[in-house]
Amino acid sequence: MLAQPKDSTVLKKINLKNLLTAHYENDVQKQQAVAFLIDNITIQQSQNYNWVDESGKKISFNELEYDNKEIAVAEFQKLKNSIKIKPQTYQLKDIDAVTPELLIKNIDLAFDSWRNNTWSKSYDFATFCEYILPYRSMTEPLEDWRSDYQFLVSNASNTVADKNAAAEVATNVILELKNFMFLDSRPDPIPFLSPKQLLFRREGACSDLANLTLLACRSMGLAVTFDFTPFYGASSKRHFWNTIITEKGEHIPFNGNCFGNSKGLPYAYNATEKRLAKVFRKTYSIQQTALATTVDSKMIPDGFMKDKNIVDVTAEYVPVGKISYSIPATNPATVGYLNVFNLGKWCATDWGKKTSNTIEFNNLGTSIVYLPSFYLADTQKMQKEQYPILLDAKKNQILLKPNYAKTFSYSITRDKTIKGPTLDFNSFEVFDNEVFKLLVWDNGWKKIEEATAKNNAIHFSKIPDNGLFLVLCKKSNGYERIFRINTATKQIEWY
Repeated sequence: MLAQPKDSTVLKKINLKNLLTAHYENDVQKQQAVAFLIDNITIQQSQNYNWVDESGKKISFNELEYDNKEIAVAEFQKLKNSIKIKPQTYQLKDIDAVTPELLIKNIDLAFDSWRNNTWSKSYDFATFCEYILPYRSMTEPLEDWRSDYQFLVSNASNTVADKNAAAEVATNVILELKNFMFLDSRPDPIPFLSPKQLLFRREGACSDLANLTLLACRSMGLAVTFDFTPFYGASSKRHFWNTIITEKGEHIPFNGNCFGNSKGLPYAYNATEKRLAKVFRKTYSIQQTALATTVDSKMIPDGFMKDKNIVDVTAEYVPVGKISYSIPATNPATVGYLNVFNLGKWCATDWGKKTSNTIEFNNLGTSIVYLPSFYLADTQKMQKEQYPILLDAKKNQILLKPNYAKTFSYSITRDKTIKGPTLDFNSFEVFDNEVFKLLVWDNGWKKIEEATAKNNAIHFSKIPDNGLFLVLCKKSNGYERIFRINTATKQIEWY
């Protein structure tokens, strides 16, 4: 039987691995590092963009060609005033773009830091490969970055009292990153700025600055991770941060965009200040537990769950429970999803696989309301289930099915809320003389009644027991939170 021809990607991997392995013929560890990088290279890619005119023709503009950001911005404005342009995004796989020279330089610098820095010597080879060695961290545009970042923070270890203490060195690295500015958002249509863009602009979104700090730390031989919550469980938006792996193997969280704020440093940062439904960690290598590794990507909604290099680390941060959700035998789905309410909509944050007629979701943050759903590949939409589920602090799951036969009246104010240990943000306010709608989730948001606020309270008279509610008015801004009313205590529990 004739051998089948290998596709171009496989051939490129073989050729690249052979070339680099031969280059390191006298260093077995570096050969093993080559194997680690190349074996996992097929999932690595850049997300970048070009500027194009109305006809789709590429317009040449590179901000890094200018002396500083201000000049680059002024020149870009001139360009925009002279011609209509728009960004055109593209993806470029590393196997088609990375050069042997870039990998060799990266490998040599990474090994030099790992082998020669006191604080790095406690890391085993597996930790080194995953969290120091990689030539990239996320989907930032591919660049040669390690020597520039190492030069930027090279003085970080000079004043360290204990050079075996990785967290102390990491703290000094963060403090060396001066004059970087946090942006709540930026106009670039890509999730991550490139390493050189970060140094040039000295500003970025939360995810950019977490990546900046990660790159700086890794350049010094510090094993640093990129952790994130895709959506806060009882607040709005999401968050990205880092951990430093200590000489004892502990993961100490810190906020990568904490410049000028000592509360974000290792041992000071509180990653659980807001309720966390799920926390994931990005890796370089393919994770066998990732959904995308075992399920066809067509069955996965767009977003982080399509990544093969994420690992669930929720249990490292908060007490976790599970939800077992029964589905009818007629439901053909093999995977189910859990959603949390975030910025006015339900957002998928976890998955579970079907066993018999049950989908089990594990490692879930508690005191959070979740809504099960199923992804319809043909329409690329989520089919949300009729009732949400509260996973309470005692890890009990409570189906929030409104009881329309048992209603009660209640005056809603901010004063009757349960105040817990977390600092979840809720923009709900009572505006006197404003008309408010009371909505309950029952296979979608359904209006129960309307009422006009008086004396800093909104009085509703037909509230169904055991419901999940949302109150909105014309002044609502999307940051309002869902809630239930505990009929025993007469308190509002926000989620």
